[in-house]
Amino acid sequence: MTSSAAGAAMTLDEFETAVQSLLNSVSAMTLATSADGRPWAADVYFAASGYELVFFSSPASRHSRNLAANSRCAATVHPSAASWREIKGLQMEGTAECMTGAEATAHALLVYGAKFPFARDLMANPLEMGKKAMNVKAHMFRPECIHYLDNALGFGTRFSLRVENGKASGMPERDTGH
Repeated sequence: MTSSAAGAAMTLDEFETAVQSLLNSVSAMTLATSADGRPWAADVYFAASGYELVFFSSPASRHSRNLAANSRCAATVHPSAASWREIKGLQMEGTAECMTGAEATAHALLVYGAKFPFARDLMANPLEMGKKAMNVKAHMFRPECIHYLDNALGFGTRFSLRVENGKASGMPERDTGH
């Protein structure tokens, strides 16, 4: 990352590598929803399918109820940091919806099970899974814009990428707005 070391530019390959590294290494995202003018944030375990993020939640949870009323939401993914120089992560805006249909649910289970062994263990025991599955539904967060922040490249260095239908739309651009 010679060009981006100074925070000047980042190639699409560099951006995708950085994003996928975070998505693969961090277990939970903070999902921000709102309904009736009242914001809410909840941490949920997620697994990535490209840029799209699968998570499971109870339909009775506040964030699921909010998403049913308003699919527009935001999410952050970041590892813990001991100092400001170590802060890096993703800030995303997009939509999230409950997945419906057997094929979509099977895809969600495969993606989620690949990241989380406990989910595979539940799938191996259909009776236990049946009890648990009654309480949760698969959801998909689909980002429309991903902001990648990495203070190791310089304080507040952030690059943004537009996403359409789960694919990059254009090149990452240096983002000077916060």
